[in-house]
Amino acid sequence: MPDPAAVRPSVLMLPGFGGGADQPVLVALENALRPHALLAVRASLPRGRPSPGLVEEVSTARTWVRADPDIAAYAGRSFGGRVLARLALENPPRALVLLGFPVRSASGQRRLEDERVLAALACPTLVVQGSADPLGPIRTLERLAERNPRLELAVLDGATHAFGRREAEAVRTAAGWLASRLAGAAR
Repeated sequence: MPDPAAVRPSVLMLPGFGGGADQPVLVALENALRPHALLAVRASLPRGRPSPGLVEEVSTARTWVRADPDIAAYAGRSFGGRVLARLALENPPRALVLLGFPVRSASGQRRLEDERVLAALACPTLVVQGSADPLGPIRTLERLAERNPRLELAVLDGATHAFGRREAEAVRTAAGWLASRLAGAAR
């Protein structure tokens, strides 16, 4: 029987749109969390067009959280972050990381519901965003962070939505922040 004191907190991770649990940024984040004694639960979302209001995707993520009581935090890449942010409204984790949060569509249209979700989050949340990401304009995210004291913004100068050469820095930033928020969370 495992020692209950040895249980380590887990981070539920969801990929960007069309990606799977093996999305490289999620694998890199899992590897970066290991030295901090944090486990990763990398999962995939249903493929295809998003459901209205992301209801199906949130329901899928809710199932994983209910199945694993050790999930203490969430980390989502782009679309996966949109799903986990909505889940965090109803089931707040100890910490939430959003890697490249798209408050704009590819056509530049505002995603007002995503803005409302960020403004309403009650859990500590880190948004890691590239300064050159057209899907996540920094000024919009700064405005939301000013309205929500639980929201922190880490801007990677010159990085785009996929982070490019700055991906390793995005991963280190996310892992360090999660480790600091989950310190002592092991039971």
